Amino acid sequence: MNFEIRNAKIVTARGNEAVNDYVLETFTANIHISNGCIVAIDEQIRGVDFFDASGLIALPGFVDPHTHIPFVGERSKEFIMRSKGIKYADILKAGGGIHSTVDDVRRASVDDLVNAGLKYLGWMLKNGVTSAECKSGYGLDFENEIKQLEAIKIISTLTSQNIVSTFLGAHAIPPKGEKAFFEDLKAMMKEIKEKNLAEFVDVFCDEGAFSVDFSREYLNFAKSLGFKLKAHADELTNNGFAKIASMLGATSVDHLAMCDESEINEMSKNKTIAVLLPLTSFYLKNKFAPAAKIINSGVPVALGSDFNPGSNTFYSPFLTIHLAVNYMGMTTAQAIVAHTLNAACAIGLGERVGSIEPGKRADILLLDVPSIDYIPYMPTNEIIRAIFLNGEFFENRNSLSGKNKK
Repeated sequence: MNFEIRNAKIVTARGNEAVNDYVLETFTANIHISNGCIVAIDEQIRGVDFFDASGLIALPGFVDPHTHIPFVGERSKEFIMRSKGIKYADILKAGGGIHSTVDDVRRASVDDLVNAGLKYLGWMLKNGVTSAECKSGYGLDFENEIKQLEAIKIISTLTSQNIVSTFLGAHAIPPKGEKAFFEDLKAMMKEIKEKNLAEFVDVFCDEGAFSVDFSREYLNFAKSLGFKLKAHADELTNNGFAKIASMLGATSVDHLAMCDESEINEMSKNKTIAVLLPLTSFYLKNKFAPAAKIINSGVPVALGSDFNPGSNTFYSPFLTIHLAVNYMGMTTAQAIVAHTLNAACAIGLGERVGSIEPGKRADILLLDVPSIDYIPYMPTNEIIRAIFLNGEFFENRNSLSGKNKK
């Protein structure tokens, strides 16, 4: 199929690698699409079906590099308990917390997980998220971790969104303890590699989660099997693991609310991407990551949601950008690059998505806004006038604007 988006005010970063200059080029042109890909951007009119984007800003589709999809069940009672000041440790003792979701996932079928995952990804797509990472981590045993990853693989065939799979078996320590659990995790990783069920391996290294020594050995084993590496680090406390993960070659280290200067410097040296998750800080009323300090040190920053049933049920990139600008000191341009090109690179998709350029997928948002600064100012998906996913209309809201577009 050949298609054109005409007269679009294009706002995009460029390239296939994560950047720390956060430059957004802005220009008006026609975007020529063939078979789902951008083939040219120029002023020519080729006489094919078209969408008139006059007066609209074209952004690359948002990329969410950190979600905990798929999961089932809900923890609204826990949310209310937290809102009243009840500590998470007490919630765990009462049968809530992550182990509640683990119980739900263990009872669920693959179809249950697929249906729930597609529902949540559909919600995200209506907010302009055209690519996303999905994690396991709510099984915590061989059968159920594999089940989650198999569900992700099926989901990737049922949606046109780009889906990247991550194994997070080391998400919470089961009763047998981390040392005994390591043997189980090794067996899982071998099976996952054999069945090609995940591209990345992740670990949660923090207070109440896995230790630094365990996490180092765990990522080293994953690396020996050929997995790309990620890490949850410095969300609740600082233990220095962000530095270690960076030295091990992790593609990204995520959270980083409590990171220190030595970790930031190591990440800068290794070009490790910092995936910052302000929605979680907001949801939990915790400290925000020092985004400006990280950026000024030359670390490429990406933004994600951390959408999950326990510590953050927000998923809007518009709200993420608002928080990044209003609470973390980022500029609008930095936040947009962080949620598009840098986020794509954080999950290995930089060559395919994240910018509006020839050769990349035609994942494009058309926004009815006077400037990009309106995005954090008015953080709602109602500013979207059209979503193109792999060159096809996902949603066309042009009747709302009173403009004849096609």
